[in-house]
Amino acid sequence: MKTYLRMLRMIKPYTVQLVFAVVFMLVFSFMSIFSIGMISPFLKALFNKTDSGMVLELPGSEFSAPLAENSTDKKGSYDEAGISHEGDHAQSAELAEQVQRGTQQPKTLQPETEEARRARYEKLKGQFTGIQSVKLKFSEWVTGTMLKGTKQDALLRICIVFFLAALIKNIACYFQEILMVYVGQAVIRDLRNQLYRRLTNMPLSFYHQHKAGELISRATNDVMVAQQCVGLSFTKLVKDPIFLLMYLAVALILSWKMTLMALVLMPASLTVIIKIGKRLRTLSHLQQEQMANLTSTLQETVYGIRVVKAFAMENFENRKFMGQSQDLFKQVFRINYVMKLSSPLTEQMSMIVALFLLWFGGSKVFTGGVMAPDLFIVFLFMIFSMVRPIKSLGAVNNEIQSGMAAAERIFQILDSTPEPLDDETGLQLGSATGKVEFENVHFEYVAGEPVLRGVSLQVKPGEVVALVGSSGSGKSTLMDMIPGFYQPNQGRILIDGHNLPDLNLQSLRGNMGIVTQEVILFHDTIFNNIAYGLTDVSLTDVQAAAKAANADEFIERLPAGYETVIGDRGLKLSGGQRQRISIARAILKNPAILLLDEATSALDTEAEHLVQEAIDRLVKDRTTIVIAHRLSTIQNVDRIYLLEAGEVVQVGTHDELLAAGGRYKELYTMQFQRG
Repeated sequence: MKTYLRMLRMIKPYTVQLVFAVVFMLVFSFMSIFSIGMISPFLKALFNKTDSGMVLELPGSEFSAPLAENSTDKKGSYDEAGISHEGDHAQSAELAEQVQRGTQQPKTLQPETEEARRARYEKLKGQFTGIQSVKLKFSEWVTGTMLKGTKQDALLRICIVFFLAALIKNIACYFQEILMVYVGQAVIRDLRNQLYRRLTNMPLSFYHQHKAGELISRATNDVMVAQQCVGLSFTKLVKDPIFLLMYLAVALILSWKMTLMALVLMPASLTVIIKIGKRLRTLSHLQQEQMANLTSTLQETVYGIRVVKAFAMENFENRKFMGQSQDLFKQVFRINYVMKLSSPLTEQMSMIVALFLLWFGGSKVFTGGVMAPDLFIVFLFMIFSMVRPIKSLGAVNNEIQSGMAAAERIFQILDSTPEPLDDETGLQLGSATGKVEFENVHFEYVAGEPVLRGVSLQVKPGEVVALVGSSGSGKSTLMDMIPGFYQPNQGRILIDGHNLPDLNLQSLRGNMGIVTQEVILFHDTIFNNIAYGLTDVSLTDVQAAAKAANADEFIERLPAGYETVIGDRGLKLSGGQRQRISIARAILKNPAILLLDEATSALDTEAEHLVQEAIDRLVKDRTTIVIAHRLSTIQNVDRIYLLEAGEVVQVGTHDELLAAGGRYKELYTMQFQRG
């Protein structure tokens, strides 16, 4: 329930639209009730009207008076509609008994004159108070407007009123549905935007704990399912209770006793709805998890299609995907098996009550003990009309439970703690000089499994420093800590003398450029990829950066030049071309601190030469920290830090470390021997 209320709070910005929607719902509901109420004058016009225009009251009708001579002076017996039937039915019963015994021949009652009926009617008016008085006035309005004139006139008038009521009802229906669709879609848009903003603001550690496919599923599938909470389900949750209350109110006015009888099975219906809803919520959680697994498998297959084909694993991946698809199918079918059970059960229980009232009330109408026949028909319409909103509310509970399972998964992300990226959080670094210091830094991803152990290093402004070591020694983790992707568990990281946690992350990262071994490009133009993160950049600036990165020549040979769309992750370009685009992006940003993660290790000789030339231009006059796998590329750096098992074991220049021997010389000798 808390989750649903939280979803509803997102409607607050659209209160005006919601209020108008509710107003149109009320108009729609009222006109629906009015249309049903018009059945009464319609029946009277057809069956209970003389050509003179005076309505004849049948036995048991609203304004029947005792037929016995002085019975109106007695304290009569009235039905729930305030109708007296004591005299007429007593006389009818006595007359029938005498005819049966043969003691009296049936007599034809003389029709009552119009003046006599009107006098009797005026006399009875004073007996009605409260709701009965309202009913009386409505009947007077119907008789005085709808039923005046000939039968044909009355019927035409009623048809016109029916048409106008239907027109108003349908116009109101259209506007309330349009407004509710606007509110529902606006809330889902806001929810999707909030989720995307939170995902982009989460630290890297969050992405290490969740698969990419799972997060994509939450941002797409879960949002679509959660839409039920503020889409169709919310519309039904507002409109159906309005309908239900109006139908119930009219039914109570017509016959409160019979209406109470109709509500006997309501607790049973609610019990069924609640139990089914709880079961659906559990099943929906499992469905969303299985959908996330399926999306994750699909995403991994698409991204890794080269590996799948290279290892001839198509059949294996197909079997894996089809197995997960079958599990999802079973779960969806299980949910629908439970969900579809709610509607027929609710309808059947409602129908039992309605049919009982039809039998019981109809029997009473025959003897004139309940209400006028035309009003009984209206009453039945009201009771039967209550079945649809009750059935709909049962279904909407199922939709809400399914939506809540998805919404809870979304709110798990929204409730996660993001990085403090706003401009007001932390110290603004301004234009950094580029000094970087690590003081006894310890870090671990998992408690008890240290990755860095007491690392200390210093990089002065403009220096080029290299990090080397075996795989898993902590080089990449150390590099990721400089932009604040991770915070140390112990020790300090200083940028220009400022403790990293005290700095505003946006201003910190604005002073850094990162070129990774795995180049990340976007499905966009070359111009936009080079100018990524910058505004008001001219083509001249982009071309200058591309020339410095040795990329301008191949870009100009492309059909659309800098406006060429390079495809998903830049797959239309070669590895060396993608790397040079990445270097051009860093050159254009002109950062004070440059972080390079062995940008040439996966390239051929010619591409490596071009990229290395670009890197040499890039590192000039800026602080640079390089992760190196090929030791031949770092012979001229200012200092080299060798890491093993998360600790700095050697520090010095290339020549100093070779002269000192140890692990660095071993690594260099192995690479030199391999050629």
